[in-house]
Amino acid sequence: MINILCYGDSNTWGNIAGSRNIEFMLAKRFDKNTRWTGILQKKLGNEFNVIEAGLNGRNTSFDETRYKRPSRNGLSTLPLILEMNYPLDLVVIMLGTNDSIIDFKATPRQTTDAIQKMIQYIKNCHLGPEFTAPHILLISPVPIQKIESEDFNLFFDDESIANTKALAKYYAELAAKEGCDFLNAAEIANFRLDDGIHLDKKGHSDLANAIAVKIQSFFSK
Repeated sequence: MINILCYGDSNTWGNIAGSRNIEFMLAKRFDKNTRWTGILQKKLGNEFNVIEAGLNGRNTSFDETRYKRPSRNGLSTLPLILEMNYPLDLVVIMLGTNDSIIDFKATPRQTTDAIQKMIQYIKNCHLGPEFTAPHILLISPVPIQKIESEDFNLFFDDESIANTKALAKYYAELAAKEGCDFLNAAEIANFRLDDGIHLDKKGHSDLANAIAVKIQSFFSK
């Protein structure tokens, strides 16, 4: 069995665009067969075990200050999630969108530096098969799109949009430097509903197809 951990935010969790309840800071969620992780599992088959580790609001390295939901700091929770799911053959990381919210205003460089710390932690851990390190697939998220809505303006602005657009270039350079596989989700899943942030059903399906090809190619070697 090849174990694959998918570590991400609401676009891994399966947030349905436009369904957020601000009072509870929760949203409706696509079912398992619609989420890209569930589609990926079906495409890869029984030799693979796809583990979902998506969380609404997860960012690379910040503690929430406005809503103060627990465990949104991706860097601090990564060791726990890795060990909970040991042994792992591959870790898929797709984070960075929430770094750009108004509360944090992280630059693309700050976000990339945090991702690099995650990668280096994984490369130096012993949570792969036979106490080796898991392999890593880094995915740059689809940039957010400006939508005139109360929900969007509550979290993002023009600077946020620019920062998410820049991530693909930074992540590609980081992946090459660290020897990780890389995928640019903006080239695959440019499909949104009405909130400018979350993937729709087609986006989840297209992303799963591209990740499956990448994983099958890697493990066939």
